[in-house]
Amino acid sequence: MNFSGYSHSAPCPGYCESAVNQHPILSGRWEQHVTRRRLRRWTTWLLVFTTLFPAGCLSHGQFRFREELAHYQTVATQIEYPDVNVGHASGVEETQEPFSVRRDEPAEYWPLTMDEAIRIALTNSEAIRDLGGRVVAAPATTVTVYDPAIAETDPLAGPQAALSAFDAQFGTGIFWNRNERTLNNVIFGGGTTSLAQNTAAFNAEINKHAATGTRFAVRSLVDYDRNNIPLADPILGTAGNRFASSYNAILEGEVRHPLLQGAGIEFNRIAGPYATPGRYNGVLLGRINTDITLADFEIGVRDLLSEVHRGYWDLYFAYRNLDARLAEREAALQTWRSERLKLEAGTTDREREALAREQYFAAQGAVQNALNGTGTGATVVSLTQGVYGNERRLRRLMGLPATDGRLIRPADNPSTADIVFDWNSSLADAMWRRPELRRQKWLIERRELELIAAENFLRMRLDVVGQYRWRGFGDDLFGSESIPQGSAVADLFTGDLQEWQMGLQLSTPIGNRIGHTAVRNAELHLARERAVHREQERHITHELSNALAELDRAYAVSRTNLNRTIAAKQQLDAVQAKYEVGEVLLEFVLDAQRRVTEAESEYYRSLTDHDVAIAAVHRARGTFLSYLGVQLTEGPWADAAYMSALKQSRRFRNKEMDYCFDVPCPVSAGPYPQVLSNGQDAPPVTPLPSPSEPSEPVAIPQPLP
Repeated sequence: MNFSGYSHSAPCPGYCESAVNQHPILSGRWEQHVTRRRLRRWTTWLLVFTTLFPAGCLSHGQFRFREELAHYQTVATQIEYPDVNVGHASGVEETQEPFSVRRDEPAEYWPLTMDEAIRIALTNSEAIRDLGGRVVAAPATTVTVYDPAIAETDPLAGPQAALSAFDAQFGTGIFWNRNERTLNNVIFGGGTTSLAQNTAAFNAEINKHAATGTRFAVRSLVDYDRNNIPLADPILGTAGNRFASSYNAILEGEVRHPLLQGAGIEFNRIAGPYATPGRYNGVLLGRINTDITLADFEIGVRDLLSEVHRGYWDLYFAYRNLDARLAEREAALQTWRSERLKLEAGTTDREREALAREQYFAAQGAVQNALNGTGTGATVVSLTQGVYGNERRLRRLMGLPATDGRLIRPADNPSTADIVFDWNSSLADAMWRRPELRRQKWLIERRELELIAAENFLRMRLDVVGQYRWRGFGDDLFGSESIPQGSAVADLFTGDLQEWQMGLQLSTPIGNRIGHTAVRNAELHLARERAVHREQERHITHELSNALAELDRAYAVSRTNLNRTIAAKQQLDAVQAKYEVGEVLLEFVLDAQRRVTEAESEYYRSLTDHDVAIAAVHRARGTFLSYLGVQLTEGPWADAAYMSALKQSRRFRNKEMDYCFDVPCPVSAGPYPQVLSNGQDAPPVTPLPSPSEPSEPVAIPQPLP
């Protein structure tokens, strides 16, 4: 189909287009066709840009990488190892194979006292450890020796950060500018309609906030102007510039003092000069944050030493329990041998020999469990950990390698004295000395101060502002003083041009919704902390009551178990004598042997429970660290800190820095006494018979009768 020489299969697009353009009807259709094609093309590009660019070129599951880029998908989520050079803990790489029932007897024993265990644990405790493995599972919550210093040097909420808000601030700047413009009026242009101007501006300022909220500022301003405006001609009387270039020098002082919101030493010490409702960072709050961290650190140290104390006596009981099991095994072995000889002589039957043999192997298994323990996990009861398990547990708390070739053996014996605490004094000590209550009181103090700061934002912002400035004008900045106004600096210090300004500036939100919300929020926070404090006191009262009751129980049971042990041994002697003459059955002898072992084990368990109960009472009273002779003190400073302290002591030697004036200033009640008087920790005692020193664990033999 052809139209005036035009064919769809024509090889020449240019000819085709010219042929169509010559046709009056087809030329219009062709223009419409081209327009539609262009419209579709631009619409397509517009959709692509509006889809990709506003969305940040994000893929929502429809975008696919090309094959050569597919490796980025795996690299983006690949697990990698950090390139950090961190050394291993001391002694970790030298840790030896653990002691167990398969190994020979330890080559060396380490007699360890409780004081040495406490000292080693404190020396090796950069991070306060616990048996639950919190340092691995939740390292961010682990208490360390660095936490108080971190809180003190916190650049956001520490005391030094709060004090930095009152530091003098210096700022300066210099800018050059080029202006070119055409003016419509010669008069406004100073004699020209085409203005070309070079300007420069220099400023320098020092400002400082005072504790009262007052802001002082001293600033220097210098303006330079050079333009093409014609110079004035006094002879012809034409107006224009006095100099081709000129300088304006300004020296200005400003004082801005708040009268309502933001005024007063109390508010600025609590909230700081840049506070906003709900965000307070004053010196007092920064110091309280440090005190809260110190209380947390004290709690962590107390909990660590409590675990060390308990682990030490658990190891002591493990040795004593092993002694009792060894004695039972030895007695069972002798009985088995006796029955074996009788069986060979034909005076007894095989049933009795098998019964004695079963008793021996039961005792053998008990010795193995008492030596190694039946579990070493943190959730396993210490009774089942044995000598080796409890020794590793104590080493873990002390920060020592799991095994170093030596086996720790407690050198101290548990207390056998009847310790009696007065309830009223113990309750008073608990309400005063418990670090948890002291920490909560710091929180209450912080909320009270925040409430005071929040109430300040209920006021309007009314500032009295005063400014005073000196001006200087000249052809040059430091020109000749002989030329009138040849030097702007010289003209400045003549004092001929002086200005001042004074007034009031008021600003406040209508309704002040944020101020009322901040006050209500602070009141609710304060009510919550006080409710928590009351509940803590109730809990500590119950804890102290339970600890004192447990102390009485442990002492009474220790005396009972002592009598039980004596009676069990007497019964065994009597039954053994009758058995040798044939008056009682073998079952009575074996049962008496088991009773002696159980009585001895329970006796030593009650002794260690008694000493642990004494520590629990001191813990409930808040005197546990004093009971162990441990005090918290600041570590050594750097040399630069000692030099700075010496300089500050000379500076403030004869001055008293007291900003309280007529406001309720005291926040702290003074230093906390960590050492108690001798009479307070010396209750009357009634001694019990003390046990002998624990023996060494022996290698388990494989005896045969």
